[in-house]
Amino acid sequence: MISPIADIRRDAILTAALELLDSSGIEGISMARIAQVTGLSRPAIYQYFSSRENILGELLINDMADLSNEIDRIVSAEQEPMEQVRLWIHYSLAHMASKEHRVVREISVKNLREEQRGELMAMHGYFLTSLISPLKELGIEDPSSQVSLIFAAITSAAERIDSGKPFITEAASLEKFVIAGIEAEL
Repeated sequence: MISPIADIRRDAILTAALELLDSSGIEGISMARIAQVTGLSRPAIYQYFSSRENILGELLINDMADLSNEIDRIVSAEQEPMEQVRLWIHYSLAHMASKEHRVVREISVKNLREEQRGELMAMHGYFLTSLISPLKELGIEDPSSQVSLIFAAITSAAERIDSGKPFITEAASLEKFVIAGIEAEL
């Protein structure tokens, strides 16, 4: 069992890494800098994380877990499948376009250890499958392909928001685009 102090220290290390990522980019993250920010010694940090890459991986995994858990909660509260799709696309876009996610996106999958890559891919798959059920209920013949197309549209909209396009405009266009694609399949 992990002690409450260990949990607090792990959280402090991850928070410091996220702050450094935001202020200095990925190159600004080092065990020495994290030690300075947290007030922990470098050996203490190594008790919780074996490397900088391990910390970066944990940040990505936490971000994906937060997204998956929240989207499951939001979508499952709605009964109507088309509304579930709308909620999924809007919440996914809001998350992907958020400052926090933009910062975390700077972490490349190549920075991850192999087991973290696998865990992240599994979590990403789980996140995408939460859209399959409402698409099946709507009568979409190949919901997996439709999910891939929807996710690509969300990613593209998030990139446009990153480049300065208004969120409201992009969200409205994205919803129209996705709904038209779904209706064309019915």
